[in-house]
Amino acid sequence: MEELDVSGLEKLAGQLAASVKPGDRFFLSGPLGAGKSTFARAFIRYLGVKGAIPSPSFIMDSVYNIEGSGLEIHHMDLYRLEGSREEMLMLGFEDILESNAVVLVEWPERMEDFRERRGCTILISHGDSPDYRRVKVEWNLAGY
Repeated sequence: MEELDVSGLEKLAGQLAASVKPGDRFFLSGPLGAGKSTFARAFIRYLGVKGAIPSPSFIMDSVYNIEGSGLEIHHMDLYRLEGSREEMLMLGFEDILESNAVVLVEWPERMEDFRERRGCTILISHGDSPDYRRVKVEWNLAGY
């Protein structure tokens, strides 16, 4: 696990976004306030989205189309879900996860029973000082 300040977390997001391709999945895990939305915003901005990038806490899915690249980005926040398969299906998440869109999922723990987590899991936790976060990147490439 690596300790990063906010600019280091944003730099890591940019490095991962630099090699993104259609269908990639990124699962952002960690406690409230750890930096999941900060990471997602930096990732999306790196791909060229300008302006405000709100946390999708209440709408649960924000969609961005990256001009000139053909990429569609879904930034999903599952914090308010209970994690049932029926709930995921009702909200259309199965279609999103089976599409060629790039998907960033905050609180993927809420979808544990839904499908295997194929992609990149970024574990973010509070560091030793308030300005730092512990970050661990894990890849599950099964099915890629």
